[in-house]
Amino acid sequence: MRLLKYELKKMMLMQKGTLVLVVCFLLKAIFLCVFPEQKDPRIILSQKQYDKYLLQLAGESTPEKNDWIISEFASYQYIKDIEQDMREAYSNGSLTDDEWHTYYEQLQVAELRMNAAGIFAEKAEQFLNQPESLPKAHYIYEYGWQTIFLLLQFPDVFLLFGLILLTSQCFSAEVTSGMTPVLMASRNGRQKLYDSKLFALLIVVILSCGINCLLETGIFLIRGWGENGNVPLYSVSVLSEATISLTLWEAYFLCHLVRSVAVVLFASMLLGLSVWIPSPQKLIFSGLCILGLPILLVGKSPLYLHSGLLSGTQMLLQLDQSISDLFVPIGAIATYSFVIVILGRCRNKKGL
Repeated sequence: MRLLKYELKKMMLMQKGTLVLVVCFLLKAIFLCVFPEQKDPRIILSQKQYDKYLLQLAGESTPEKNDWIISEFASYQYIKDIEQDMREAYSNGSLTDDEWHTYYEQLQVAELRMNAAGIFAEKAEQFLNQPESLPKAHYIYEYGWQTIFLLLQFPDVFLLFGLILLTSQCFSAEVTSGMTPVLMASRNGRQKLYDSKLFALLIVVILSCGINCLLETGIFLIRGWGENGNVPLYSVSVLSEATISLTLWEAYFLCHLVRSVAVVLFASMLLGLSVWIPSPQKLIFSGLCILGLPILLVGKSPLYLHSGLLSGTQMLLQLDQSISDLFVPIGAIATYSFVIVILGRCRNKKGL
């Protein structure tokens, strides 16, 4: 216990781990506060019309709502498409003044409403293509949640970089100072030294993941992005292809839970690798390479890598019908991470 407390003190105070994490969380908070809400550009041109359509359509999607908005957009599109023909017909006298004025009024309405109607018509098409076995999607103001899940599709670079920096220093201080032989020969050497470093790192990682989740959620709520979180997750465009029956809030916290598990396993594995790679620079590079591996893979195979689980949005889209689909990938990652941790412990026991 004394050795564990010493390792925690060394990691967080002597090696400035607290400062590193505070800076990482501060940078993340600034990033989330200034990151713009990812709206459809057409809303900027038709905000009032968008609000009117949302008021009419809000709630569970129905065949009547979907058919109405699709036909509404199609009628506006038709009026816009025949504009040139109508102008030519009016110029050559084929249309009377009354007929032209009637059409021109319809054209003005179409131009005013077409952008907003097009947004909801696209949503209706998405809803019509979803499996009938799933609960009905809802029409909501989706752009807050859209932004959240666009952010969650990438690993948390701020948290991961801070933890990689901390992990890279676990053994480097003893190696560079020449204290390793002394520590290995002491009563609390080798195995106890490795175990204390591992447990200290796990404590820091778990606490960091908890703080990270609270920080993200708090900023998202302050910015008003968490409204209507009790509707099915496929109500949001970025998750329209999802086939798992979860609400937006359930999907959000599932992402954070799985990402936290992946971070814990990644940090543990990196500690095991640090026994073979004592150089902090090389270990940081190795960690970044491991995180970048899913770029080379397709389909569900990235789920069997740490960064595949860290890409929360993509992880949700790979699930079929149940969160139990995650058990095998998490089990596989936990297995090879644990093997590397044990091999590192054995290597450390024999001496670096």
